Amino acid sequence: MVKCFQWKLLSLLLGGLLFAGNALATQKDFQGWYGLSAQGGFAALSPRLKNFSWSFLNQARLGDHHRDLTENLLFIQFNYHFNDQLHVGLGYTRDWLDRFNENRAYEEIGWRSKVSDWGRWTTRTRLEQRVNDKLDSNNMGVRIRELVQWSYPLPGLPQVNFLLNDEAMWYLNSSAWRSDGFTENRAFAGFSLPLVDKSRLTLGYMNQFVRKGTSKNHLLHHILFVNIGFHF
Repeated sequence: MVKCFQWKLLSLLLGGLLFAGNALATQKDFQGWYGLSAQGGFAALSPRLKNFSWSFLNQARLGDHHRDLTENLLFIQFNYHFNDQLHVGLGYTRDWLDRFNENRAYEEIGWRSKVSDWGRWTTRTRLEQRVNDKLDSNNMGVRIRELVQWSYPLPGLPQVNFLLNDEAMWYLNSSAWRSDGFTENRAFAGFSLPLVDKSRLTLGYMNQFVRKGTSKNHLLHHILFVNIGFHF
């Protein structure tokens, strides 16, 4: 039963990659997403805070065929861990774009499996409330995003993990952001490897498909994804 479920998840991830790679798009771009992240706990402050953690991410995005800085995002998140597999979190994102800025609050629930011969599975469900600085604050876009990730240590290199994940996004309402329904899919394949103590490098390829208002305006981005993460 477990192996059957794992096969289904793996098929879902591969299907997401094939979907993103074959989706019709009239606008294509090569981009670079470069991030610096950190995460840690509060146990050092008080034993009562041992189930709480924090995370931080700053990500710069280069677009227009990797020539211009088109976006910079700052994520701050606080989590409560029920155990080493299940957590809930509250977060805030400040997004500086080339045309406008965005404030985004979000809530999430995440789960990861125990390590097995199959590697490890991770899922995350996030609900976002997006507000454009140039629009009425009541015109909020509510978006849900679902991530499934599979990681597997390379034979002979147990500290290096192969990563495969897919994230799909939907709007739950119609607003100035987008009409309700499916809006975006991100498929990723890459590696996570150790650097110096308590830090790791994630490097790989991401395929981003974005549904715009009409079929003639769909976007397809080929992305070099790089992130350096610190764990405290």
